[in-house]
Amino acid sequence: MKNSKLRRPRRHASLGLLPLLLALQGTPAQAQTLSLYGLVDAAITATSTGAPGGASVKGVGSGVLAASRWGLRGGEELGHGVKAFFTLEAGLDMDTGAAKPYAGNPATATPQAPNGGVGTGFNRRAIVGLESSTYGSLSLGRDYTPLFYAGLESDIFRFGLFGNLQAIVPLAGGVERWARVSNALFYRSPSWDGLSGRVAYSLGSESAGGDAASPPRHANEFVGLGVDYTTERLSLNASYQALTYPVVGGSPSAFTGATAQRKDLLLGARYTLGALTVAGGYWQVGAPQRARNAWLGASVSMGQILLLGQLQRLHQDGPAGTAARKGTVLGLGTLYSLSKQTVVYANYGRLFNGANASFSLYASDALVAAAQPGADPRGLAVGVRQSF
Repeated sequence: MKNSKLRRPRRHASLGLLPLLLALQGTPAQAQTLSLYGLVDAAITATSTGAPGGASVKGVGSGVLAASRWGLRGGEELGHGVKAFFTLEAGLDMDTGAAKPYAGNPATATPQAPNGGVGTGFNRRAIVGLESSTYGSLSLGRDYTPLFYAGLESDIFRFGLFGNLQAIVPLAGGVERWARVSNALFYRSPSWDGLSGRVAYSLGSESAGGDAASPPRHANEFVGLGVDYTTERLSLNASYQALTYPVVGGSPSAFTGATAQRKDLLLGARYTLGALTVAGGYWQVGAPQRARNAWLGASVSMGQILLLGQLQRLHQDGPAGTAARKGTVLGLGTLYSLSKQTVVYANYGRLFNGANASFSLYASDALVAAAQPGADPRGLAVGVRQSF
C-alpha cells in the first residue's frame, strides 16, 4: 500500500505534460538562449571540534556563505506561453579548485553505499523540461526537493553561514533526498493569488531486486510535496516528503529484500516589516530515531549592511532505553554588499551539545564535527562571495 502511494505523482506528472504538448502543435520554434552563471565563495576560517584542550584549526574554507558553483542554463520560447528550458550546475571547492564529489545516483546503490557511488559532474542540478504560464513547469533529472525550498525561505541564513538549519541534515540521512533528488520528475504550479505548489517524485534505484547485492523493488523511491503562500511581507511554507529506503543487514552487509519508510515534515514562516525580517519554523525527521528542530531568526538591513542572528533547538530520540540527545545552535553574521555581485561577510557559530549528543555545526558547504559526545563545535569565518 505504501509503495502504491509513492507511484501516484508519476501518473499526475504525465497528465500535467499533456496540455503543454497540445499547446505546441503547429507552433514554429524561436531563437534559443544560453547563459553561463555561478558564484564563488571563500573565507578564512578558524574552527574547533570542542575537544578538551584542543586548539582551533585555521585555513581557507570554501562555501561558507554559499556553496561555490558554476552552471549553464538556456531555453527556447515555443509560443503560446510555453518555453523549453534546461539547467546544468556543478559544485566546486574554492580552496583547491577541485570539482565537488557527490553520491546522488540511487541506481548504483550498494549495501555499503545506499545513496550510490561517489562521482563528479553536474551534481547540483541537471534538468530539462517545459514551462507554461498557464500550467506551470515540468522537468526531469536531478534537482532540489520541495522541502529544500521550504527550509530556504524560513532559515534566516538561507542554508548559509555557520549556524544554519543543516545541523539536522545527518539525522535526515544526509544531503541526498532531502535537499536534492536524482532520477526524478519535478512539477511546480503557477501562482494563484500567492499560493503555489511543488511536487517531486523519484523512481529510485529502478531495481527488480532478486539478490542480496541488488536493492529491492521500490528502493529509494521518493515523493515530496510543498505548498507556499507568499505576499509582499509574509511567506508561509509547508513540505512533506517520504522516502522508501532499502534495509541492510548481516555481515558482510547485504540487502535483506525489505524496505522501510522515512517521513519528514517542515513548517516555516518569514515576515518582513521595513528593515526587520523575522523567520522561524519546525522540522521533523522520521527515522531511524525521530528528530526535530525548532528555530527563530532575525535580520536587520541598514543600507549596505545586513545583520543576522538565529537560535535553534535540536532534539533526537535516543535508541530504546537511552536518553534523548539535545543541542542548541547559535549563529551570528554580518554581510556588507560592495555591489550587486560582491559581498564580504563575517560569521560566528557555535553548537552546544548535551552530554550524550554530538551534532555537527554547518555552514553552507562546510561543517565542523563534534570531537565527542558533549563537545561544542564552533566556527569563525571572514570571507567574500562573488556571483556572475
